[in-house]
Amino acid sequence: METDITEKIKPVIRYSLPLILVIAAVLVFGIFKWNETKSVLDISDAKLTSSVVHVSSQSDGTLTEILVNDGDKVEAGQVIAKVKVITTPQQIEALQKACDEAQANYDNLEQQIKNSVTSQTVVSTAPSAGDIAAAQARVDAAAAQAQKMSKLYSIGAVSATQYTEAQSEYSAAQAALSAASAPRQVTQEVSSAPSKELSEALASAQVQLEQAQAALKQAQSDENYADITAPVSGIVYLTNFKQGDSLKENDVLLNIGNTKNLWVEAPLTEEQYNKVHPGQFVNYTVDDLNLTGTVLEVTHTDDSDNSLITAARISFPDDMMDKVTPGSTVQVKITLDK
Repeated sequence: METDITEKIKPVIRYSLPLILVIAAVLVFGIFKWNETKSVLDISDAKLTSSVVHVSSQSDGTLTEILVNDGDKVEAGQVIAKVKVITTPQQIEALQKACDEAQANYDNLEQQIKNSVTSQTVVSTAPSAGDIAAAQARVDAAAAQAQKMSKLYSIGAVSATQYTEAQSEYSAAQAALSAASAPRQVTQEVSSAPSKELSEALASAQVQLEQAQAALKQAQSDENYADITAPVSGIVYLTNFKQGDSLKENDVLLNIGNTKNLWVEAPLTEEQYNKVHPGQFVNYTVDDLNLTGTVLEVTHTDDSDNSLITAARISFPDDMMDKVTPGSTVQVKITLDK
């Protein structure tokens, strides 16, 4: 037997419907009042902006290759150009000095090895503490310089010659410390094999000598080339330099827009400038991505024509920086307080 529930639900409908209408009216009124207190500023010609890193030649030379095109995306450490380096007489002299020192260290250790084999190296006096301290100080200074040059070379801030000089000096300092710590005085004849320390020091000195000789030979040759690497990941912006051009030290070969440091730059009129302030919420679209951010700062500067330029700098999410292209046009909506 079926039960007709129509009569039962009529009271529910009768009393619920007015309540639903009241709630709907309150929501509409709330939205209306919210819209009254908020307005949106639309800007269609904003730009996705990045910090720019200049990539410069570290020495005089000739630009032999440019391995990237304008607008290419590159990774930090990527080789982007090659330069045939012109080595100065002063650099040759410094490399020759490093080579001579490495040779002297090697010869000294080699002689100590020979003396130990021919039974003439029983020590009665300890090495000079002053000599060891001086040699250690030289090692510490050379290590710090080598580390500094290694970092600078990795970002293209120094030439291969300067990097090699620092590494050679560090190797020479290590060999000098080994020599200063080695036995000095012969008191009687014995027959013994060279110590492990001397053997290791000689092997190290040989490597240092070979590196110094290679660096000198490279600098003296007509094939002294240096790789120019990208110091940061980003977008390439070429300059007027082209393959075959002569370069001077610190000439800017190209620029890289750092894709790890992006923000949105929105131009403002004077009227808009007075309405925009840091902390305001922003919706914007770039490269088909709908993103949100906040106003970081509002600038107000004079250009070369003495006219005021105002702009809003808007935050960009870190996790989206690899998905966009610096220089892209951005559609911006800034929520303003009335």
